[in-house]
Amino acid sequence: MPSILPSFEYDIFISYRHNDNRSGWVTEFVKALQEELAATIKEPVSIYFDSNPNDGLLETHNVDKSLEGKLKSLIFIPILSQTYCDPKSFAWQHEFVAFNKLTKEDQFGRDIKLSNGNLASRILPIKIHDLDAEDKATIEKEIGGALRAIEFIYKEPGVNRPLKSTDNKTDNQNKTDYRNQVNKVANAIKEIIIAFKNPVQNPSTTIKQQSTPNHQKSKTKFILAGAIALLIIAGYFLYPKYNSVAQQEEIDKSIAVLPFVDLSQEQDMEYLGDGVAEEIINVLAQAQNLKVIARSSSFQFKGKNQDLREIGRQLGVSTILEGSVRKFKDQIRVTAQLINVADGSHYWSRNMDKKTDNLFEIQDAIAREVAEAMQLTLQSGATTQRKVKWNEESQKLYQQGRYFYDRLDDSTANDLLKRSVALDSNQAISHLYLSFNSSNLNLADSLISDLHLKKAFSLDPQLTEAHTAAALNYLQAFKFDKAWNEINIALSNGSNNPVTLRNAGRVYMAMGKSAEAVAFARKAVELDPLQTRSWNYLSEILYCDRNYSEVLRIMDQQQIDRYIRRFSCLVLLSKFKEAREEIHLIKDLEVREYMTLLLD
Repeated sequence: MPSILPSFEYDIFISYRHNDNRSGWVTEFVKALQEELAATIKEPVSIYFDSNPNDGLLETHNVDKSLEGKLKSLIFIPILSQTYCDPKSFAWQHEFVAFNKLTKEDQFGRDIKLSNGNLASRILPIKIHDLDAEDKATIEKEIGGALRAIEFIYKEPGVNRPLKSTDNKTDNQNKTDYRNQVNKVANAIKEIIIAFKNPVQNPSTTIKQQSTPNHQKSKTKFILAGAIALLIIAGYFLYPKYNSVAQQEEIDKSIAVLPFVDLSQEQDMEYLGDGVAEEIINVLAQAQNLKVIARSSSFQFKGKNQDLREIGRQLGVSTILEGSVRKFKDQIRVTAQLINVADGSHYWSRNMDKKTDNLFEIQDAIAREVAEAMQLTLQSGATTQRKVKWNEESQKLYQQGRYFYDRLDDSTANDLLKRSVALDSNQAISHLYLSFNSSNLNLADSLISDLHLKKAFSLDPQLTEAHTAAALNYLQAFKFDKAWNEINIALSNGSNNPVTLRNAGRVYMAMGKSAEAVAFARKAVELDPLQTRSWNYLSEILYCDRNYSEVLRIMDQQQIDRYIRRFSCLVLLSKFKEAREEIHLIKDLEVREYMTLLLD
């Protein structure tokens, strides 16, 4: 069966490793897809599927002219498995890579504009396994961007296999239904085919000249002119209002910035990808009416291959910014994509190339273009906070230290951050987090924390979090007036910073302003939903506010192991039996003996 378009051999080319079809999974999928396409698209759709492993496509065979012709297809569907992404394999080298190169050279290009204005790749991946990080990086390096795939994966603890038509979605951790996933593939194919048949063009190129009598032409021109005039008048009064409402409905003002993937050949630019994402978060946090998820939560998905819908659900956002970094000699290419979580469509994407010492411009430019795409206004002068060039090894150690700090491993974080400062003492942010970390370690002598905080202030007097750290130190020293002054300076500089907000909750509660304290703590959790510190501070503040039931709910939900606080809530709620059953969890023997007396 020929292609829908005469310039192609097939509409769809299915690429897979033959080992993945030993159970017949690929054959069954192709059959199900054919049935779904017949019910979705009016015209017959042709599929090239090598069901015969002896049909010139063995792993050991060379590419022949017949395969080159078959690759000339509208759409390429690779079945991505744990074995597919092998650069030595036939399917990878002579099908995936070959098709990617072929489409970049043909008249249509690899990415085609859909009728709704979004771009779609003619490579439509199907995933049947969760991939290793190395395989995912191999694919993203080849396609020059983040991997977007329709998943056919069945997950249970210790299970990673292809989804079958007989699987019950309620048993599957991914909660995906085989038939629905096939339908998604068919609908994606339909969108691409429609785009091929009806390419998006400028209005001036779509109006064809027709041979009509002169009087008919005059009449047509008169009617057309009148219609255009009415449209212009209506547009003048209605368009700004309608466009604003439509855009607000289309893009919810909430975003998470994921760590940028390292696509460098040497795989040694991970720290740079983290740094780019961190700085973009800092700039976007200065936007008006934008919910920006904190680094400590969005970076929880680093190295994980999770569905964007699930990431969006966990973080409570409707848009995600993701991207990649790639270094070649003294040049850096940064790719960024703004994605609608609901359907995976792209609002905006951009490639930027700069010299390695000019990354700040890229970070600012990406943040500003994202803000523009989301109809946001950045504050005047909003820019990246760090302008001093890093020592590369020091930056790596800082990023590693932040990773462990965000995961509450203060001892490991302290060691890494100290090594970072030893190599490069000119970074305010490194000194700042050493100050935070020293406070978290509950050092008897606060000298270390104070020294690094003073250094951070001297390097960057405008650093919002430095005022937060100062407020925390004063609070721990029972200098409440000074803590109050510092936290309010921090709030005036950055009211969307969850580190500032959760510590503001503690300071305000110490000053007897419980309503404001609870509001700050709840806002910190909203912006940093996966950070245990934020939840712990909220439970602490709610305890001081005597909301014991909610404290217990949060501690159970977030698995916060503050057993004295939990025991106290149980006693204050008169749940003496539960309190007695859990008293052994209190590790301090003296405290445990005292608490036991309360029950007697």
